[in-house]
Amino acid sequence: MIKEAPHLIPSIYLANYLSEFEDMIRKYDVQEMNMEKGEYLTRYGEINNTAYFIKSGIIHLSLGHDQGKKSLNFFGPGTVFPIGVEIHEFRVEYEMILQAMTDIHVFKIPYPTLKRIARENGDFAGELLRENCDFIGYMFFDTINQTFEPCLTRICDILYLYLTKIHPSKDQIPLSQTELANIAGASQAQMERSIKILKKEAVLDTSRKRITVLDPEKLLAHCTLGMRSNADNDSVSV
Repeated sequence: MIKEAPHLIPSIYLANYLSEFEDMIRKYDVQEMNMEKGEYLTRYGEINNTAYFIKSGIIHLSLGHDQGKKSLNFFGPGTVFPIGVEIHEFRVEYEMILQAMTDIHVFKIPYPTLKRIARENGDFAGELLRENCDFIGYMFFDTINQTFEPCLTRICDILYLYLTKIHPSKDQIPLSQTELANIAGASQAQMERSIKILKKEAVLDTSRKRITVLDPEKLLAHCTLGMRSNADNDSVSV
């Protein structure tokens, strides 16, 4: 019996699982498309039977319900989402909302086509499974995170992700506090408390529809272990 606990570092941002399969995916029944920041990949009230391979940009995943919307996580280049293999015929009690956080270039893949690609390419199927397992791991983590981690942590994860993956000019992030609250799934009161803490520590400053990061290292210190691990891996690979 294994006595050591498993080591898993969930992250709000998933990327680079399937980048090496881009040329292979192009050979199948897929449609390449560009979308602008803010556009939706899913439509409210419609059943989704399409996966998207992200060539460039970042997609934001949230769940919509009659009671509101919950932000979940982000998918970057080299990922496929949603992962599905069979046609869905019924709606569920929630809506999966996929929105372009940045300008994106994606391959639109019908679920039956994704199933065929996985069947005919074992290495691709293995990496697709790894991505899906990491996503499920993050969902478990997010459930615990809501109970034990402050809203501040999620906000810092999103700001650091934006800072390092989208590379805004002069570390100025073009988001209002209301927009950031919506992305983070935070209340206005939670947002105001978090921003107050970060301003007091000289981590950032705010102006109209803009957040300026003054100290990226201090910002990273407030992030989850998963985001800090991503930052370490990026620095090693440079």
